[in-house]
Order: sequence, then structure tokens, then C-alpha cells
Amino acid sequence: MKKLTLLFLAFFAITASTFAQNKTYYINIAFHKLKPGHTIDEAMALEKKWKVIHLKRKAAGLIGAWAVYPIMNEYKSESVDYDYVSLNASEDLNKLTQYPADMGTALMKEDPSFYSLMDETLKVQSIVRNKLTKVIETTGPSNDLNSIILMETMKVTQQNYFAYLDFEKQVKAIQTDRIKADNIQEWAFLQHLTPISYEGSGQFTTLTFFKDLSKFDFDSSPVYINGAKKYMNLTPEQFTKKVGDLRSINQSVLLQYAVGTFN
Repeated sequence: MKKLTLLFLAFFAITASTFAQNKTYYINIAFHKLKPGHTIDEAMALEKKWKVIHLKRKAAGLIGAWAVYPIMNEYKSESVDYDYVSLNASEDLNKLTQYPADMGTALMKEDPSFYSLMDETLKVQSIVRNKLTKVIETTGPSNDLNSIILMETMKVTQQNYFAYLDFEKQVKAIQTDRIKADNIQEWAFLQHLTPISYEGSGQFTTLTFFKDLSKFDFDSSPVYINGAKKYMNLTPEQFTKKVGDLRSINQSVLLQYAVGTFN
């Protein structure tokens, strides 16, 4: 099954097999909020229509993939102010958000219902914000479209920005060990490129893929303890302190794939 690392999400998880390891990929994460009186089912029905547009963008080489991930069963931290995310991924930042006018004109000639798609969408939901991100590290693809994705937004101080960036690169080895232990399926680390603010939700996003909810009760402490010693020469106490000193998790949410260019 096709994969593309997000997120993620993405997110957002978009899963990793679309991404060759020797290339740089960028992901635009859009955070969608339902308007009062409307449901996630309405939003997903509209996103299925948007899929036609994104498939054409993919065929034109503007993006590598597009996908939509609703929040699973409202499992989210209190600060989460959105209902689902959509992800566009590309090797080219300039193409990532392009919607050529001639493409839209041709599509509306084929199907006049697309004339009203934007207005219909705006009645149901709005985009709270967009984040342009860069995939920094990923363990590679091992998940599937039924995976549960833990998306966490990390907030750091300006002084700790580069130290935290380096730290997560080291943590990749521990995440690989978690995969070997059958705790997780995949992990990805994203750096926010713009907008950047030390007052906002955060400057980095991690995406961790789980086979199902039971994996959240998996005891991964031995993996972390062994990994901290093996890869960083840190005791459990030193590792925990370093994590706490470098960053805080500002938002946490469980997502699951709904619609996209994968099926």
C-alpha cells in the first residue's frame, strides 16, 4: 500500500514510501475547523470532491500526495482548536500550494458542480491556519491506511531551537528500536518553516504511527532506557531531564486517514 511520511502528517501523516530518503520533502499542513451546526461527515463528503482536484495537481507534478486526517473519537489535548487536518506534500515549495487557473477552468467545464465547491466548503468549515513544514527525519514506511497517528506539536525556546533539532535526530534511533519491538509502525519529525513564532503552538511536529489503540498500552520504557544509554550515553534520569529541558508538548491529537490520493 502506498505510503508517505508526514502525517503526518502528517500530519499528518502522509506516509513515507512516496519519499525517497535522499530527497527533501515539504508538507503544507492545513488545520480545519467545523462551523457550528455542521458535521465531520459533511466535511469529508466535500473533501472527496476536492480529491479530484488534488489528483490533477499530482498528475501535473505539483504535489506528491494529498490526504485528509480527522481527529479520532475526539482524542485530543485541551489546546487543540481544529477538527481535522489536510496535508499536501511536494519536493518543491513553490509548487506545493499552486492551483493553476487553467486547471480549474478545465475542471469546471468537465463538471459545472465545481463552480460552487469553494462556497459549499466555506459553509461547512474554515482553515484555522496553515503550516509549511520540512521532513527532517523519518524511520521509513511500515504503516497502512488504517494506522492511528499520534501528532504532537513541540514548543521550544529560541535558545534551545538548534539543540532540540539535533536531539530529535538522535532520537530517531530509539524510534527505530520501538518499531523493532512492535510498539510503533513508523515515526517522522517535521520542522516548521513558516510561520515561525515562539508564542504559538510550536516549531516542530512529530508523527508516530500505531497499528491500533492497544499499542498505546505497550511498555516502551525498556526501549527508551536502553536507547538513551546506547545512543546518547545518558541514564534514564538524564534522558528525562534533557527532554524536559529542551521542549514541551503543546498539542497532542490522534488522527486517522479518511480520504486522499492513496485510494
